[in-house]
Amino acid sequence: MKDHFKVIGYYICEINDTPGWLQGISRQILSVSGCIGEQHPRWECFMGGWLKGEAREYQEKLRLNGEQYREFSETANCLFDAQRLDVDCRFLKLSDARDFYEKFCQALPCCVVSISTTMEYYKILLDELKGSNSHALMNGENDNSPCLGNDILGWDIGGFHSFLCNSLQKELPDVRFNDVGLLSNVFSEVEGFMRQIQGKGEPVEWIPCRIGMHGQNAEFDWLTGGGKWEKQG
Repeated sequence: MKDHFKVIGYYICEINDTPGWLQGISRQILSVSGCIGEQHPRWECFMGGWLKGEAREYQEKLRLNGEQYREFSETANCLFDAQRLDVDCRFLKLSDARDFYEKFCQALPCCVVSISTTMEYYKILLDELKGSNSHALMNGENDNSPCLGNDILGWDIGGFHSFLCNSLQKELPDVRFNDVGLLSNVFSEVEGFMRQIQGKGEPVEWIPCRIGMHGQNAEFDWLTGGGKWEKQG
């Protein structure tokens, strides 16, 4: 049932071309893992660490003028300081993610997604967040959104790895992928895959996660062919 999934948080995810080393999964990929996907705002906006010229390049990518980019950065910093945006670019509130997306991210092929999991894994992750760089924030509400697909994720200090980061799909001959590089297998099957790869790849506790859709822009629809995402019952 939908109400068995508890929301971990919300991301503004950009759809990117699938990296060459993951070819064969899908033409494009969407991920909440910074290793293989891109999320907005970038963590450098509220934590610093820009390399020379990167901030200007990011502003140009977003197609924001100077005043708009200042507002973009100030909003990200305010949300982070208020502990409504975490170190992994994860929003605690759907309303914050939607507002930020609608105001600043329309020039990129983006969508707002939720990540959620069942209570067993939710509790495991909550304990992990408390011992990391995170604000240790999770939402906990029921995820009733259309299902975009599933993933297997593991928390590592300040963000998620996907099982794809180590090409662990090669260990799982029964996995199926959709048009955005997420698992199209049902959640119970994804749980089984998680057990098969536990202890492999990154030194994380792998957990099965549901990725929900909360709105996409025209650029995203154009790249994905305007895919229709089904509700998970």
